[in-house]
This record gives sequence, structure tokens and C-alpha cells, in this order.
Amino acid sequence: MAHRSFGKHKWASWKGRAQRCRRVVGTTAAVSAFLASGWAPLACGPTARADVFDAVIDQVLDAITGSWAGLAGVSGAVSEFGGLGGGAAGVGSMAAGPLNGWVQGLEQDWINSGLGQQVDTVLNSWFTLVDPTSGACGLICNGTDGVDGVGGGLIFGDAGNSAQPMSQNLLVDPGFEMADPSASGYSGVTIPGWTETGTPTVIAYGTLRGYPSPLSFPFPKLPAFLGFPQHAPAGTPAGDDVFAGGGPVATSSISQTVDLTGAAGTPYTLSADLGGQGLNPSYASVQVTFFGSNGNVLGTGSLSPVTVWDRLGITGFEQRDISGTVPEGTTSAQVTTIFHDENPFLGNYNGAYAANESFTVGDPNLTAATLTPPVSDVGHLDHVFLIYLENKGVGDIVGSPNAPYINNLIKTEDFDSNYFALGHPSDPNYIRVMGGSGFGIDYNPDTDVVTAPSLMQEMDQAGISWAGYEQGIAPGTVITPQDSVEATPFGLFTYVYDNTPAYLQEHIVPQADLSSALQNPSTFPSFAWVEPDEANNMEGPVNTFGSALQWLISQLTTHQYNIAAGDQYLQQTISTIENSPTWTDPNEKDAIFITWDEDFNNLSLGIDNQGNNVPLIVIPNQGAVTAGDMQAGPFTTDAYYNQYSLMATIEDALRTTPGTLAPLTANDMYAPPMNAFWK
Repeated sequence: MAHRSFGKHKWASWKGRAQRCRRVVGTTAAVSAFLASGWAPLACGPTARADVFDAVIDQVLDAITGSWAGLAGVSGAVSEFGGLGGGAAGVGSMAAGPLNGWVQGLEQDWINSGLGQQVDTVLNSWFTLVDPTSGACGLICNGTDGVDGVGGGLIFGDAGNSAQPMSQNLLVDPGFEMADPSASGYSGVTIPGWTETGTPTVIAYGTLRGYPSPLSFPFPKLPAFLGFPQHAPAGTPAGDDVFAGGGPVATSSISQTVDLTGAAGTPYTLSADLGGQGLNPSYASVQVTFFGSNGNVLGTGSLSPVTVWDRLGITGFEQRDISGTVPEGTTSAQVTTIFHDENPFLGNYNGAYAANESFTVGDPNLTAATLTPPVSDVGHLDHVFLIYLENKGVGDIVGSPNAPYINNLIKTEDFDSNYFALGHPSDPNYIRVMGGSGFGIDYNPDTDVVTAPSLMQEMDQAGISWAGYEQGIAPGTVITPQDSVEATPFGLFTYVYDNTPAYLQEHIVPQADLSSALQNPSTFPSFAWVEPDEANNMEGPVNTFGSALQWLISQLTTHQYNIAAGDQYLQQTISTIENSPTWTDPNEKDAIFITWDEDFNNLSLGIDNQGNNVPLIVIPNQGAVTAGDMQAGPFTTDAYYNQYSLMATIEDALRTTPGTLAPLTANDMYAPPMNAFWK
């Protein structure tokens, strides 16, 4: 996919230099409008370094240091300048006076200061409005390298070097086109080629905005003008129809590392379209960090953010770019985009956006890396158990006096402190693990809603057995399609919901049958989803006045409702599994994955919002440790994983032959598998 590469401004230092340029389209004006504003004297100056201030000040400095002949050249140079076009690239460079370097430093210090960037943005935007064809980059700015026809600022700033060849954009998938965009805008996704933290997302332009509903039906969508950005920024390459955002809650980031071997000492350019949502003050920042061969930081450069004030509270984007010189000794660079969540309003949605990111250097031989799925170290498992609890974040569980058993597991087994659910409310967080997408669902459906392929379908095709063990189903129950959607996600997929009664009876099982099924390892399902009922899943129950009151009090206080019941449920269930022949057989490689569907902010009201950081506990049996190279507890990692990582790990662990359990979407294909739990 082609992505634009913005030009580079020429600087005297390797440090990142920021220039802010507001996009202005559809407006032209006569140069006389500029002259009438009181800047007319600037139209008469010599052709030094492509700007008027430099030309005049050089002559004055020459005079001060004894070069009277240079000063005499001012009048001749004035007649040659001839107007505002003097900022165009390609004009001659005047010989530097003795103090020229000092003045040059003052100019660049102003251009790159915070105040200078703010002032220059206004001046340059106004200048672009009144004379968009001048050939200068603005009033106070630096010209571009590798591009003809764009010079330094009319007041001051360096001209670019049009002869400087630049590389292609070195970022992998800089326009985020390889991602499967969130159809609701309220779920995190995998962004191929980028390393994530938190719950960043990718959204298509024109997506209408809703609000997560805890009910069995969605809330109405908002009008388009209140929705996500409806149109791509000007200059976006054809076919690039998505942008990245901070996601449903909390601060998130994406980053990638670029090989710069041989590029030290060459110019670089970093650029992006940054923006935000309406009055939401969340904003995006982009930084490049240069590293030496031993990992030491050699320098940085940062784009100026686009604040809600820059946008005037209007949803959209503005261009930002910086240029500089790659520090000597550099072998790699990391480009990081942080989506800063500053939203004080209901739900705390992170409305920071970025699009069209670009990083180039002055070495045309360098190219972007090839996009490939992450390497998996996940080993084969004979049985995978998944136990899903509800609505508790890491802060609610770790150290809780109501969860002594769980906290003992955290201390003695494998634990990841940096695992994330990817949205609200509950059901989409179940669907993602089995379908590889949220499918735009932002409510809790009570019937089948997904017609896309699923992991259940793939397991059936590969001959891999699976079952859902539900505590809420009484022994001897004749399973109906509605039973298949009550607790586990299986029936939310049409493939399961519309299947035969015998199929449902085989795959949707009362948890009371779990103990007997575990007696024979050869017949126990390879994948078992074990699900507590409302009384034990840590969310409910709320079916009586007393329980509803307790739930409400917990919303407003300690967020501990039902944790003790869930803790006891886990102790009983895990004891049943660990004391069974399926678990204790030394030839069987088994593992239990315990996690929560979302944090306490399940109503998207911002209550106990932990950014959807939820606990993940992994318990391997002895066979998985000795023969399967899993980490024996106690083991703790802070490796970033999310629900698509869980799906990818299940696929890798249960895959018996190459080609089976293939990734269903870009989300599970490019999500980082849980390699940390394997040696």
C-alpha cells in the first residue's frame, strides 16, 4: 500500500525540530493582501538562504565585522529579490559572516521552541491561506530536502536541499490498512507491524458512533457529525480508509523499531496527521528515538500534538512533521505513537487519533521491513481449559482479602500483569476469543448474531474436540439453542446456534458432568471452556432486591461484590481438574487459563476504569512443564497480551498439523502469542 512521504526540513543539529502546519484548503488570495498587512518591507531583500531576515542580517553582521563591501550589496540584492517568491527552493546561498552561525542558532532555537511552534503555526497557516502558491513553506519555517519547489520561510528559516535523496517510508503498515478495523469503534484491535500497549484501535472513516449497551439490544447510533471522522485528511493516499485511535478506555500506544544501519548522519523526516474527537481533550503524540548498537539512546525528535484547542473542538486532523539529522552511531530507531486519554466525560473514551504516519531518512537504499506474523514459541497441549470470570480488573483482584485462593495462585503459578480485555460490555469479550473480531457488536445479544467462521467450526473441521461446561445448566437438561448463548459464547455464532440437537447436547454440557468427563484423558475434549453461573462469576447475582443493592453499593465503594463467591468457585473447580486422571497423567500436557472478560467499568460509565487491564493466570500441569517446556510457577511476566493473544495461543497449542486452526482475521494472525509462558 502506497503511503505519502512528507519532505524534510534542513537543520543544523540532529535534535528533532518541530514544525506545525495546519491544513488549509480551498482558499486563495492576492499577494497584495499580505503586503497590506504591514509586512511589505519584507518583499524587498537579497536572495540569501531563501529568506529575507537572513539576507539582511547577514549584511549587517558583515558590516559589524568589517565587511563594508558586503553591506553595500544590500541595495543590489533588494532589486533582485523582487517579491514574496524569494522563499522558493533553489535560490543562491550567501557567504556566511563571522556571526552567521550564532544567528542561525537563534533562528532554529525559536523555530523549535514550544512558543515558537505555536506562534509559527498561526503565522504559517495564515500565510498559506493568503498565498498558497508562493513556493515558500511559510513565514517562519525550514524548507524541505529531496523536494523541488519548497523553500525556507520568508522571514527566516533554512532552505531545503532539493538534491537530497530520501528513503521510502520505513514504517510497516503506516496507514494501518492491514488491520481489521473495529466496526463499532469501541473495541481494541491488533495493529499489524506495531507493538501495542493498552487497547488501541483502528476505525474506518465514516463509522457512525454509538455507545456500549449492557442490554440485549444496541443503543441508537449518533448522527454523522457527532461520529468518528467521516473523511480522510487531505493528501491521504487513495485506498487508505482507516485511522488509528486510542480505543475505548485509557491511554494506549503503538510503536515499531526501524533498522537504520548505515543511515547515521543523514537527514530524517517524521510526519503524521494527528487529531481528535470533538470536545474530547485526548490527543496523540509521536516520537522517534534513536538507538546505538548497545541500546543507548542517542537522540529523540517529537511531533507537536494537535490539541482540542488546535482543532477548535472540531473532529478531525492536522498535519505535523519534524526533520533533523540521524545521530552519529545510530543503528536503529523506534517510532512511538501515544494516544493520551484526557477525557473527563462519561465513559472516558480515548478520542485521540493518528493517520498517515511516515518516517524517512536520507538513504534511498533503506526499505521498510516485510510484514510477517509474530513468531510463536507456544508448544502443543493436549488439553486447554479456559475459565472466564467477569467484571474485575487487576486492581480489584490482586491483594484483595476476598480472594485468598486467587492471590495464592498468582504467587505460586504463572501470572501476567499486563493482559488486557478489549472492550465493553461483556459479550463481545467472549466473542472475540472464538471469532477473532468483535464484529461491531457493542451490546449483550441474547441470540445468534455472528455468521462469520469461528474457532468452533475450525476445530470441528480439524477433528479437535471441544465443549462448554456451564455451571448454570442443570444436569440432565435437554440443550436448546437458547442454552448455548446463556453463559458461553458458542451459541452467539450461527454455526452452533443452528446446529442439530445432538450437536448442541454434545458441546454444551452441565458443569456437574465435568468431574466424570475428566476420568478419561483420551475422551476428554481438547478445548474446554468452563463458565460459572451468575452467583459465582464475580458480576452478579442481581436478581433480588438485596443482591441488586449490594451490587449498587459495590459500584460506589470497593468494587468487591461477589469476589469471595468467585474465589471459592475457582478453588472447587480447579481442585476438580487437578485431582483428575486427565491432569495427573504424566503423558498429558494440559494448561488452565483463568481470566476476566473486562474490568469493573462494564457499564462504560468510567467507574473503576482500569483501562481493561484484567488478571491472567496460567496453570500448567507437570506434563506441560517437563515435556511441553512451559514455565513452572511461580512465574510472573509483564509481557503485553490481550484477548486476541489468547485466541492465537489456543490455536497454536491445539494445532495438530500445519494448516489447521488457521487464523481467522488479522487480529489473531498478528496478535503476539503468549510466548512468555513457554521456555
